Amino acid sequence: MLKFIRGKGQQPTAERQRLQKDLFAYRKTAQHGFPHKPSALAYDPVAKLMAIGTQTGAIKVFGQPGVELYAQHTLVNNSAAELNVQLLEWVYGTGRILSLTAANQLILWEPVGTTLVPIKTLPFDGKLKKVSSLCCSLNKDVLWIGTEGGNIYQLDLSSFTIREPVIYHDVVLEQVPPTYKLNPGAIESICQIPNALNKLIIAYNRGLCVLWDMDTSSVERAYIAPGHGQSVGLSVNATGTEFSWYHADGSYATWSIDNGEPPQNVNYVPYGPDPCKSINRLYKGYRGDNEVIVFSGGMPRSAYGDHNCVSVHVSDGHKLCLDFTSKVIDFFVTYKPGTDCVEVLIVLLEEELCAYDLTDPNILAIKAPYLHSVHASAVTCNYLASQVTQAVYERILRAGDEQDIDYSNIDWPITGGVLSDDAAESDEDEVAKEYEILLTGHEDGSVKFWDCTGVLLKPIYNFKTAGIFGNEHEYREDGPADTSTEQLDEGEPPFRKAGLFDPYSDDPRLAVKKIAFCTKKGQLIVGGTAGQIIIADFDTAAEDQSSLKYNSMNLVSDRDGFIWKGHDQLNVRPNLLEENAEPLTENGVNITGVLQVLPPASITCMALEANWGLVSGGTAHGLVLFDFKNFVPVFHRCTLNPNDLTGAGEQLSRRKSFKKSLRESFRKLRKGRSTRTNPTNQVPTTLEARPVERQIEARCADDGLGSMVRCLLFAKTYVTNVNITSPTLWSATNASTVSVFLLHLPPAQTAATTVPPASGNATPQASRRISAQLAKEIQLKHRAPVVGISIFDQTGSPVDQLNAGENGSPPHRLLIASEEQFKVFSLPQLKPINKYKLTANEGARIRRIHFGSFSCRISPELLQSLHSGSPTKSVRSHGEGDGVGNVSATSAAGRSDLYHEMALICLTNMGDIMVLSVPELKRQLNAAAVRREDINGISSLCFTNGGEALYMISSSELQRIALSTSKVVQPTGMVEVEPLESEENENTSQANEGDESDKDAEANREPTNTATGTQQPQATVRARPLELNADGSSLHLTNGICNSNSPNRANETITSSMGDITVDSVRDHLNTTTTTLCSTTTEETVDCLCLARKRIKPQPP
Repeated sequence: MLKFIRGKGQQPTAERQRLQKDLFAYRKTAQHGFPHKPSALAYDPVAKLMAIGTQTGAIKVFGQPGVELYAQHTLVNNSAAELNVQLLEWVYGTGRILSLTAANQLILWEPVGTTLVPIKTLPFDGKLKKVSSLCCSLNKDVLWIGTEGGNIYQLDLSSFTIREPVIYHDVVLEQVPPTYKLNPGAIESICQIPNALNKLIIAYNRGLCVLWDMDTSSVERAYIAPGHGQSVGLSVNATGTEFSWYHADGSYATWSIDNGEPPQNVNYVPYGPDPCKSINRLYKGYRGDNEVIVFSGGMPRSAYGDHNCVSVHVSDGHKLCLDFTSKVIDFFVTYKPGTDCVEVLIVLLEEELCAYDLTDPNILAIKAPYLHSVHASAVTCNYLASQVTQAVYERILRAGDEQDIDYSNIDWPITGGVLSDDAAESDEDEVAKEYEILLTGHEDGSVKFWDCTGVLLKPIYNFKTAGIFGNEHEYREDGPADTSTEQLDEGEPPFRKAGLFDPYSDDPRLAVKKIAFCTKKGQLIVGGTAGQIIIADFDTAAEDQSSLKYNSMNLVSDRDGFIWKGHDQLNVRPNLLEENAEPLTENGVNITGVLQVLPPASITCMALEANWGLVSGGTAHGLVLFDFKNFVPVFHRCTLNPNDLTGAGEQLSRRKSFKKSLRESFRKLRKGRSTRTNPTNQVPTTLEARPVERQIEARCADDGLGSMVRCLLFAKTYVTNVNITSPTLWSATNASTVSVFLLHLPPAQTAATTVPPASGNATPQASRRISAQLAKEIQLKHRAPVVGISIFDQTGSPVDQLNAGENGSPPHRLLIASEEQFKVFSLPQLKPINKYKLTANEGARIRRIHFGSFSCRISPELLQSLHSGSPTKSVRSHGEGDGVGNVSATSAAGRSDLYHEMALICLTNMGDIMVLSVPELKRQLNAAAVRREDINGISSLCFTNGGEALYMISSSELQRIALSTSKVVQPTGMVEVEPLESEENENTSQANEGDESDKDAEANREPTNTATGTQQPQATVRARPLELNADGSSLHLTNGICNSNSPNRANETITSSMGDITVDSVRDHLNTTTTTLCSTTTEETVDCLCLARKRIKPQPP
């Protein structure tokens, strides 16, 4: 009872609850990367928009950089296979798009804000009504639907109903020449003649093509392929005088629409005479006076049938076959408006999107502004460098520009949509800007730099380490395959290796496991699978450039009997280590040296302190400290248990007998029973009451993986006494052993931490070497693996994130996060202050921690009440208090102050993200961010310093989420929509006079409100009938997850960003937790309109 009363006294005040809503809000904001399992592609040449559909039911629309729209199909018969998007068709120039799924369901989508919303649905039943092709009228009123049964239905887009007449195949057969006596089969392609909109050209499966006159409902002309070769499709030129007809035997021909006689080269097979595979898509155009044919497939079946190719054949004799490493899904060619002059070829592959300049005879690759393949080589680790300075960012850009010299400079052709004024202004204002850079480590030893500051994920540099290792003449790579213009051979077909996707690695030891990057100096450290640590920097103006250096540090050399049974170490190329070898620089990056940790086990963690010139790395056997400025080892420490005398790979075998294993098992059982019957260790903390805790068993001290070093941290903090800060290195292992090492730095490096370093010469004082000694050691009783260590000052700011020379406001506190709990200690006494038992209370385990800054505008009255109610929080957070470093601005026009607060962000193994206050460790926010089954998503999640996170939702896609209200990066571009006639009529008949006047006023006046100025008036008007339509339907959407059919409802109750109160806020009221997941608009979540209709309005504060 006393515990409950004490807990009730710690409830947050009403002001604090208001502040929580203003500071914290969970939402999914944007998606980066390449769609997973694409299945369909469509291009609107009028609106200049591109759409991609996937096998999981997602639709993504792309316009100019910054215009992205998302949609997600829902389950019909509870079968995930039905979500497969088979066809996409634009209603040209209107912004609407039609999709056909594997369930044979046709859906009309319309842009509303930055989402696509389904407004009409039409299911088809029966095998003969299986849709095989779609064609939308250029008048934007009719959709022609071709079926497997050979019939064509006309769909009225305004009413979304089938209208007469239906073009039946038996009626067509009555009007074709009697020499054709076959059942024509399915409709393979339908095209409208551009200069005669009342005529259709229809290709049937079995070698029949007809010109259909819709005015007379008759066949005007029939075209019969000799031998009745199986048709695949056709394309009509811009003037409507001829069409190209391609077949399943690898042949194509160009027919004149006015002449039904076959052309002379009707059986032309580009890669014949051997049997060839089907041509799947073909476009024809011109480059000057030369004819250009672009087609996919058509490879000789026996020799090159397994190649994924797109061929470009020019009438001047130049032929090229782009050979890709993944399956070609579809492609399209853009033309100059109103002509047949080709411009750009865009190819959608199973694993990437590639673009090529057809105006250049060399057909150079184009660097697309989006849809980059993150997984060109398998991603093995992620590292998010937050708040990168402008100077370092520009150095990375310069290095990346040297890699892009082989790309074409032609303008990107997809320019549809409109950007908001806010986005345009933010692009112009880039003075003293800080950037977010995602670094991905790959299986082939490369590290890719991605600019994720905005909506676009832009590749800016590719750092490769494979060239350092191997024999002298073993490795040579001139550049990426996508930019190569050399053909592999002179024979037929003329192959050229194309695309960047390369899933194969020559040596698995090259895989990158850990990355460290200094955001202020540009120092890069890469740790690999075979214990290699590569040291590089982006400072090309350094005077002390020399040849590549090499050093090694052995962790277990003094232990007799240790046998390493894993892989061998990588060998550095001998010619790089010669004394007269040139410095190893690649595109503006200096690779200064390689440190080899022995035994060559995988690097498990790394820490970098560029101001001190130190790097530390951990493996399963211990840790090393290395001075990379002087390139000398400082010290190493082995963490192996003395009983572990053998090592086979990463799992350390103890070679215990079976009898000993049984004895230990029974001992654990007895110990478990005794601890369960004697709950003396359940002592409530003084800061808040706790619910009944689960009993956590103490882990075995002889666990073979306990020696693995899990985290490392450099910090200048109070270790020896309360008055002087000392440079330290902190390490923690899987067995909950935390070690503190006191570092003795030379005067030059010590001064560099208190005074901003001069750009010059501090090398003469480097004669004194750095040394380290063990100062203190902490052993946590529960022996859970430690996943994170952080030292923060009085304002809650981590000291390792402070600028050089800043020590923060004393006193410092130490946070140790194990898999089961958070624990805060005082420094230098190392006395426990507070702890939060996550596993005991909720059963979840901690996976990752990070400190983030959260800010919002508050009124002076609220600030005053916070001062009176919570002095610690107000002084720590307001600019007039001691925590000056915790405030990013003072006031705005005298009406509101910028309140700033540091908080601890935590990710659990259940996919939940929590925000905790420091040092109180009170929960401020709880959100189910990642599905608990998505192990890759949880392991790949990275936090930024601004309260955002990125994680991989598939092997090629990244999801961006925001936890802060002040830092939200989401698409702001929109697509203008033309109203349908039926919608105008419905709105006129259903709306009252007040609504009509509001609509007229809104249509006539210019948008002045900054919050809604980017919304188009048409979309605003259509939101009302849309909600009424969706009430009775099953079109309840989420981004990739269908809530109504998900087997894991418990983890998805908070996935919507529209809820104001969650289940967790009720469950954790004893923890004095207020969970606020409110969000007024989530542009990315597709079910926002559906949920907004059902959302309970929040009570006024």
